[in-house]
Amino acid sequence: MTNQKHNHQWIYTYDYAPDQEWEPWRTEPMPSGWIDGECITVNERVNKIDKNGILKFALLADTHYVINGTWEDTAYSLRKTHEFVNFDGVIHLGDLTDGMLTAVKTKEFSGRVTGDMNSLGVPVYIVPGNHDYNYFKGNTEIVYPKKPRFYEDYNEQKLRLIFMDSFDPKESSRYGFCDCCIHWLDSVLSLMPQDYNAIVFSHLTPLVRLQAWVKDIRGRVSLMSILDRYADNILAFINGHNHCDLLFNDLSNGKFPIVSINCSKCECFLEHKPHGAVVPCRALGDRTQECWDVLLIDTKIRKLDFIRFGAGNDRIVRNGKAAWV
Repeated sequence: MTNQKHNHQWIYTYDYAPDQEWEPWRTEPMPSGWIDGECITVNERVNKIDKNGILKFALLADTHYVINGTWEDTAYSLRKTHEFVNFDGVIHLGDLTDGMLTAVKTKEFSGRVTGDMNSLGVPVYIVPGNHDYNYFKGNTEIVYPKKPRFYEDYNEQKLRLIFMDSFDPKESSRYGFCDCCIHWLDSVLSLMPQDYNAIVFSHLTPLVRLQAWVKDIRGRVSLMSILDRYADNILAFINGHNHCDLLFNDLSNGKFPIVSINCSKCECFLEHKPHGAVVPCRALGDRTQECWDVLLIDTKIRKLDFIRFGAGNDRIVRNGKAAWV
């Protein structure tokens, strides 16, 4: 990474361009032939799993799109893997961009990410991340998501995917789950058919100890009370935000794990990580540049497979517990 002619720190770490240089400087595309090889390797691992009746999603988090970044390679890797795997949908766990520019510019950049995902021709599900509110670095052009929370049913698999918001810049405790969101989740789970299972997706984890940014998470007690109440029908709680991979199996209900997904953005950022975090090494121009998952959901045996594209390792959820493969 340090050998790159334009080794701009803000592309690789959780830092930003001091001169706000948002125009392209690359004259040639980075080599991406390795992506085709990684697509084949990922597809081979997917094919080892019985895919009869299972759902297949591209799962990614924290793209933090910037000019001169690596999103174009990520989009290409999604397209090529879709040709092999045939995704049923794409799930993005928030922070499409850094959220520090004008609302117009942020909309343009986030539109590039969502446009590439939508080009796959399958449903795209996005939870709002804290940066998606265009709030950071004192930005006054705050943007609220039009669809902060929603769910989608897959009736054949008897599965409900639940997508929640977890940030509000107006609140004194900005990170967390508002009363409206918590009541909504209670209703969505209580009205779910009894023979259905659910997976809950959020940008933020529901537990303070599973993140390292804030000392409190608004609404966490009420949220966990609801998750505990319906734990028998929840397969997993999956979040982004931490920029690391993390498996947590020690909920008091003992019924499902919390799984944190590493960031898609190519970076070297080891600070502000919770206990147990795994941060894969990343480098430009090889397989570790990319980092996202093929998520396979088998509701018949209550199993989730996370097949990693790029940096990091595969994971599995089985019998209510998450484990490394």
